[in-house]
Amino acid sequence: MPHMNENELLAIVESAEQDAMIYNGEFMQDNEQYLKEYLGSPYGDEVKDQSSVVSTDVADVVESDMPSLARIFMGSGDIITFQPNTDNEVEVKEAEEKTKYVNWIVRNQPGSFQILHNWLKDAEIQKNGVVKYFMDESKDVETVSYTGVDQEEFAAITESLRGADVDRVKVVIADQLEDEATGLFDISFRVTRKENKVAIINVPPESFLITKNAPSIDDAALVGDRIRKTRGELIADGFPRSLIDQLPSTGDSEERSTTLSDIRNKDQGGDNSSDTDINDWAGQHVDLHDLYVRVDYDGDGIAERRHIMKSGNHILINEPFNHVPYASLSAILMPHKAIGRSRAEITSSTQRQKTVLLRGMLNNMYMVNNPRNVVHPDVDLDDMLTMRTNGVVRLDDDTDVLPQNAVFPLQIPYIGDRTLQVLQYVDQAKAQTTGALLANQGLDSDAIGRETATRFEGVQDAGQAKIELIARNYAETGFRKLYEGIAWLVSRFQDTETEFRVLGKALTTSPSSWKYNHSVASSVGLGAGNNEQLIASLQGIYGIQQQLKATGSALTDEVGIYNTLDRIVSGLDLPSVDEFFNNPEEPEELLKAQNEQLNQMVLQLQEQNAQLQNPLAEAEMVKREGDVAIAQAKLQLESAKLAEDQRQFNISTAQDKNQNDQKVAVELTKLELENNQDVQGSLV
Repeated sequence: MPHMNENELLAIVESAEQDAMIYNGEFMQDNEQYLKEYLGSPYGDEVKDQSSVVSTDVADVVESDMPSLARIFMGSGDIITFQPNTDNEVEVKEAEEKTKYVNWIVRNQPGSFQILHNWLKDAEIQKNGVVKYFMDESKDVETVSYTGVDQEEFAAITESLRGADVDRVKVVIADQLEDEATGLFDISFRVTRKENKVAIINVPPESFLITKNAPSIDDAALVGDRIRKTRGELIADGFPRSLIDQLPSTGDSEERSTTLSDIRNKDQGGDNSSDTDINDWAGQHVDLHDLYVRVDYDGDGIAERRHIMKSGNHILINEPFNHVPYASLSAILMPHKAIGRSRAEITSSTQRQKTVLLRGMLNNMYMVNNPRNVVHPDVDLDDMLTMRTNGVVRLDDDTDVLPQNAVFPLQIPYIGDRTLQVLQYVDQAKAQTTGALLANQGLDSDAIGRETATRFEGVQDAGQAKIELIARNYAETGFRKLYEGIAWLVSRFQDTETEFRVLGKALTTSPSSWKYNHSVASSVGLGAGNNEQLIASLQGIYGIQQQLKATGSALTDEVGIYNTLDRIVSGLDLPSVDEFFNNPEEPEELLKAQNEQLNQMVLQLQEQNAQLQNPLAEAEMVKREGDVAIAQAKLQLESAKLAEDQRQFNISTAQDKNQNDQKVAVELTKLELENNQDVQGSLV
């Protein structure tokens, strides 16, 4: 069958988009509500002249999670490692190289911290957090000017601008003026640099498109995101101007909008990204849909994954692409669903309950502090309603009401103490749900006396286990997908060698030469977030290794000890183990250590030689040798004396034994004669 035409493809893609999750159900409404609650926004049911306070439980839980997650995912230890499937030396080396390079791409680029931080926080507040990774070929154009340059300097400058990477740097003489008197040039260069690198960007929840009810990102019929670019940026990306002229501007497109970005940017006036004060063609914004769709485009009966970028009814990109370059995180995984639940979601009901309780308690306090009064009709209401220091409230002249009975406050029962008890219960329920616990919260003095260290440690460990499970979810889903995806991406689309630095060492890799499909292992396990406990355990292992090494056991060696020390250094969040210990598997480091040992031996020999050349030192050495000889002679005499004493003792012992044996034989002979029976050992 022939390929489908553009209109047929657009119809299929638009139908798949309509089935995306953000357009169906309550997904976006829930995300908007969770973001409002995190920001402490009003619920909309506030009553004038009454308390409008909003509890901050969602923000409290999210912010209490972030330090632990940052320590785990942005510390010095590895998150994901590529494991070789065999003992093949080449495959093992490639796995190590792949681990270092992909980890460097993810965590050591400019802006990496903010990207990872935003990714984790999106997943804490919204139902999921998403990042997108792709090969980005960027261009950087600059103009460099020089004055008074001769021919030799001109050649040197041109070479320095190009550098070693001539293929990726283009130098054009933009302007050249020669001074005929001096023969020198005033010259300007236009330098264009190209760079092909992996880019990782955050995808806002309101822009992420995935087929509803999809079990996973890879199984979804459509995955993509909505992006906005200027026409000038599209020109820089290499699209022809004739095509870009036909694309609808942002204001002209029928793009579905969401209030999520308005909520996020409320403190800065809301989302006005569609407005622009730049009226020129290059600054006009265009809405694009970057999609990865499974469709039978070639008509062979098998749906394949294709990369399609479109704007309105125009397709900019249509190419096969057997990968979905998105990685998604959810704090709480749900079976058979690509999107799980967030920490904000399970805390939302608690925040709503506490908001109602706090408002009621504060309203009650306002009424108790400012009670209404019961006033007799004979009281002057103007005086009563005028609040003034040492003010006077008058009664009618002909009244027979006593002043103490004319005005008295209307009693309002105080319920703050009862409300605090309910708040304590709600907080305890929240602690069981989220693991966020304030130590000794709501305990009275007797309860504090009964509180035991073991019980508190148990509660603390239970709360920490919830955070550790969230970290494990993140590592085994989104981070695993990100690392595997980047390894897939660079092995297919990066055709040049790359130099990078890891732990202070310069390394070079060529991803296009990678040929093994390695398994992936997460280094984030239960207990990974507790550095103190981890270090204590590793120190125990190090002690056992030292004992085994001292006994000559084959159960450990220098490599095993180095690995333990490496984990300890990582647990201390120090950047490099090589600053403290030499790697026994690195020949260069071993050679360095051996050179240091040889240098120390040379220094010792030099000191000994200097002592030998010193007459006083030589005399002292002769005296010491004499003392040693005398001591050795005394030792030999003592040894000979001890040997002789031992010999005499042995002789005496043998004689005593012979005499005793004779006596026993005589007694046995008497018994034999008396009883007329043979007795073993007798003389007869």
